[in-house]
Amino acid sequence: MSKYRSQRDFNAGRWGVTAWFFGSFVLTVFADNGVSFAQTEQPVAIPLKHVPSNDDPSDFDALGIMIGINGEAARLYQFDTGSDMFVGQMGQNLPKRTAEADSKPSFYSYSDGTYGYWMQKIHFERISYFQPDNPISPVVTISGDFVAGEVLDWVLTKQHPNFKDKQTTARPVGHDEDGTPLYADLDVRKRIENDQPSDHPPFYGTFGTGDFVEKSGGSAALGTQTETGYIISANANIGHKVTPGCAPCLTLNLAPNIRSQFTALVPWGKLDYEFSQRKFFGSNANASTEEEGNYNYAIAFSVGKKKRAVNFQTKMLFDTGSPNFVFIDDSSVLSKLRSNGFKLAEYDVDLIDFRLTGFHDKQSHFEYEDVIAERDADEIEGSGVTLGMPFFQQNAVMYDLENRTTAVSPYFVTAEDFTTDNSVKNKSFLGRITNRSGSSGWLGLAGVISGAGDVLIDKGANVRMTNANTYTGLTSIAANSNLHLSGPGGIEHSSQIRIDGSLYIDQKGQHLASWNVPPGLNDARLRDISGKGDIFLGSNKLILTNANSVFEGKISDHNDEGKNAGGGIVLRAGKLTIAGKTDYSGLTDVAAGAELHVTGELKGDVSVKGKLIIDGRVNGAVKVASGGSVSGAGNVGNLMVLEGGESATTLTTVTD
Repeated sequence: MSKYRSQRDFNAGRWGVTAWFFGSFVLTVFADNGVSFAQTEQPVAIPLKHVPSNDDPSDFDALGIMIGINGEAARLYQFDTGSDMFVGQMGQNLPKRTAEADSKPSFYSYSDGTYGYWMQKIHFERISYFQPDNPISPVVTISGDFVAGEVLDWVLTKQHPNFKDKQTTARPVGHDEDGTPLYADLDVRKRIENDQPSDHPPFYGTFGTGDFVEKSGGSAALGTQTETGYIISANANIGHKVTPGCAPCLTLNLAPNIRSQFTALVPWGKLDYEFSQRKFFGSNANASTEEEGNYNYAIAFSVGKKKRAVNFQTKMLFDTGSPNFVFIDDSSVLSKLRSNGFKLAEYDVDLIDFRLTGFHDKQSHFEYEDVIAERDADEIEGSGVTLGMPFFQQNAVMYDLENRTTAVSPYFVTAEDFTTDNSVKNKSFLGRITNRSGSSGWLGLAGVISGAGDVLIDKGANVRMTNANTYTGLTSIAANSNLHLSGPGGIEHSSQIRIDGSLYIDQKGQHLASWNVPPGLNDARLRDISGKGDIFLGSNKLILTNANSVFEGKISDHNDEGKNAGGGIVLRAGKLTIAGKTDYSGLTDVAAGAELHVTGELKGDVSVKGKLIIDGRVNGAVKVASGGSVSGAGNVGNLMVLEGGESATTLTTVTD
């Protein structure tokens, strides 16, 4: 069920839901140890919960968040990015609850406007977030002047497709803005009176978390709590607990290490704020509209025995409140599909293939087969499409309020800090990453990994590190696995990087300007490398600070177009043997006191201030500076020995 997406009066073309501004608001966030995070950019991790459907306990079609109001016991609410409001049962004995002055009960509608909450606006002072599976003490508590909608009834109009199947009140309990009568569902009313989860158990209501805010003042709590934005990582631990730490997780506040996890970025673009507010009250953060951006995607379907694909470029809404993958609510999209042979009746579903493309990074092109597409009725022209809960189960989503951008990542993105020491009690342990960790082995680590132990990346795992890690143990990248050091990400304290899979540093540092990575972080500093895998430099430098091993793999600087990007290597200290065939085009710099032994092949030029031994082949020019030396029985493209440098006479100069 989509939340808020179609809370529009379709006939009159205006919003059909009453909302309001928060009052005076001072944000203070407390961890369970009482430490304040007020107005900081430190990430705040709030646990979420995968919730199965009522019909199939193995089908997790919703997200839950555990919230307590004004110190009351925690309740589970649906976590909904398709809504901007907190509407729920707050508890009959809720302390310090104040009704909104001069307000009357009003209708908060969903989907096609034929059902929703009959609610009363209230004020409360504190909102606490709990661990859903162990709600003993709050993870964080936020104090302020909050406004929410307290559920009085679950109501329907006679136009609702299932109205005749419901037991409802004989008389309407109220009317929507157009005067349409609203009838209360008596079964839901009984649950409310018994203080049981009401409209869709096990939830006590809906916690709206969209990055938009309705113009008359309704505001999502998350948008008021951060100036920068937040990420939703619901693509881990679906039905089982494999990934350590906060998973699934909501992370408040963005910083370069978090932003660097995302390369599939879509700016909001020019938005129509006729019905929406430009800023969140309290934080003054930028607010989007319900649908935004300009996404490139294709919908493919079968026509007879053939498959046909139709390309689109429209706005989009990411909605955890929609249980199916694609929701079509744009009349022009539906019309274009019809004209190409795809028929989808009102309130019907069908299988399609979905492809989301056009991003800077080729890795961030998304393709999905046999996903469910659905529609309601009375679609609106220009409203785009909605991607629902199944999309969130495969991707993390970032709402960058500061940069007015929405982004997605196939990695499970976590900003939690980990330790490689199993004995440390105040941090989650992380020593091995398997092909079940994160999102089917895709794990985005934006926090700091510390400790003296090793980090082992197993076959099939794909890891993205975007923080300055301090652990000192071995880093092992198994065959058919990947490690990406991106943005400010680094592992310079790791004793050795054993690369039998692939190491990528091509997105290190200021790869994208919107990441806001400080200058000077483009180069990757490692102590030592070994193994038979691949290293991808891009345009960056790999700096080795204490080498003592043999690397038998391939080192490349090719970009996405297959061209050399100019990446190089600096051997600052120690002894390194390159035994594999390299094709990076940038400079290899051997510093004073360092020793490089080439038994394989180097493509580019070499600057020698230390010691270079060539028993293999260097295709480029070798320049030996004062104090440096070159020797060996291999081949060199061109040799230049400056005054004070030394060379052996057994090297062969080659021209091919």
